[in-house]
Amino acid sequence: MKNIIFEKYQGNGNDFIIIDSRDNKILNKFNSNYFFDIKKLCDRQFGIGADGVIFINEPDGNNFAKMIIYNSDGTEAQMCGNGIRCLVEYIHKFNNGTSDSSEYRIETKAGLKIAKYNDGEITVKMGKPILETNQIPTTIKSKHNELPSYLFHESNFEEQGYVVGMGNPHLVFFIKDINKISLSLLGPIFENNKFFPEKTNVHFSQIIDKDNIKVRVWERGAGPTLACGTGACAVHVAAFKLGLCNSETTINLPGGNLKINWSKSQEEVLMTGYAKKVFSGMYFLK
Repeated sequence: MKNIIFEKYQGNGNDFIIIDSRDNKILNKFNSNYFFDIKKLCDRQFGIGADGVIFINEPDGNNFAKMIIYNSDGTEAQMCGNGIRCLVEYIHKFNNGTSDSSEYRIETKAGLKIAKYNDGEITVKMGKPILETNQIPTTIKSKHNELPSYLFHESNFEEQGYVVGMGNPHLVFFIKDINKISLSLLGPIFENNKFFPEKTNVHFSQIIDKDNIKVRVWERGAGPTLACGTGACAVHVAAFKLGLCNSETTINLPGGNLKINWSKSQEEVLMTGYAKKVFSGMYFLK
């Protein structure tokens, strides 16, 4: 039995339990042997409550830290844009407690991510978008403007869907009014669609103008969330490829806005936003 110290952070309302296991042999032992019941930790009635759990580990290479992240259903995720901003906010305060400009190199299952902290604002190089079907992965073969694309028919919903990989899979729809769709009905249907062998995140998007896109999110392994950082990147990439937006957009999510900048296939997508500490605590681990 052990009391585990944790911190709770949120990025655009997407909230995470952060457990710093660096230089902690006991905690690393618990982590490596799967002693943590992720679903219980994330339960909002019987646990701490969160969309996911982030473990900060020692890096494998010459970098600042390694991020291991789990969805609230206990499955491991490759990456999370809001999650990595929360991690960067935590380690910046932990490292020096100032609000000056710093750069952090973070190892993830989706590769090395470089984050720039500047007076509370965090910009992350999210990597190049993935459009090769086997790498996303998806079994959709047809493409439109380089995007894997398919006309879906599900429960009176008929729309063209576009697929983008950001280290994790994303299915993006552009519709006239996202408030008219049933997220609780369509979200799980598309998350578990046959075209996605590792399931997928789902985004219902509405073009406001060429600089602003409104999005509702269904996250793989978490359900409806207030925001998704990698999803915001995927929505921008799909919209730009289709000629629906400019090179920089504001993605309006239920939990707040993210700035996304991308226009060239050879360049990484830049995501900019904030993250905030909610509270600290101790969890009694049996």
